[in-house]
Amino acid sequence: MRWRSAAGLGAVILLAVVLAALLAPLSGYDLVTDVDPGRAHLGLSLAHPLGTDHLGRDVRWRLVFASRAFAGPGLLAAAVAGLLGTLGGALGGYRGGPLAGSARYLYAVIGSIPRFVLVLLVGSVYGDSPWVLALVVGLSYAPALGEALHSRVASLRRAEFVRAGRAYGLSDARILWVHLVWYASRALIGRHLLAVFGYYVVLESTLAYIGGFGVQEPMPSWGNMLVFEWGRGQWLALLAPAAALWLVVSATRWLADALEDPLDV
Repeated sequence: MRWRSAAGLGAVILLAVVLAALLAPLSGYDLVTDVDPGRAHLGLSLAHPLGTDHLGRDVRWRLVFASRAFAGPGLLAAAVAGLLGTLGGALGGYRGGPLAGSARYLYAVIGSIPRFVLVLLVGSVYGDSPWVLALVVGLSYAPALGEALHSRVASLRRAEFVRAGRAYGLSDARILWVHLVWYASRALIGRHLLAVFGYYVVLESTLAYIGGFGVQEPMPSWGNMLVFEWGRGQWLALLAPAAALWLVVSATRWLADALEDPLDV
């Protein structure tokens, strides 16, 4: 019951973040012109529920708009990892043979490169657009999902229920994608996709914090909001993005932990 409650809270948080990213432009808030040093470091108020930063900008709206830096790209990264990892892992685990061995070798090569290093290398060459970074993160995470799914499918392809399905005339495609991937492995896949999304959130915030990559001022990111206010005396403008970052990353973990996988050992 405890995990179900945490999963529900995690799902609400993630849904709220995605909706905030989609609907933020409809608010009419202007990120560029909302600068007024005369209202710098205001505290809580009805007009500014989370106060203002040292340039007098509304922390609440910048926090909302900052979700656009990772929500869409994070979903893209999860989709890329899910597509490549699921196709390669499922087909390789079910069919076996030289093609599967080649796919696993490719996974091993990509997986041997630290993800953060791979992102920096590709970003240096092709630019640090959030969408480019998302593609690289998805590609770098596909081997982990592919290898896990390969092992799961390979261990089940000779199970009794698979033999029974063939005896009843089920096609290999139905056995693989419906029974082995959807019914037997969806929790496994879901956990990996949530991990990809959470990783992208942390990655984007880290890159924006250290500068040189990721979202740059005046566009907000939770990472550059943190570094922008560090040491300037406004605790609320610093605490808000830190708390938001912790909540979103924790939400992915709560939801992943609640996915029940009866085949886990």
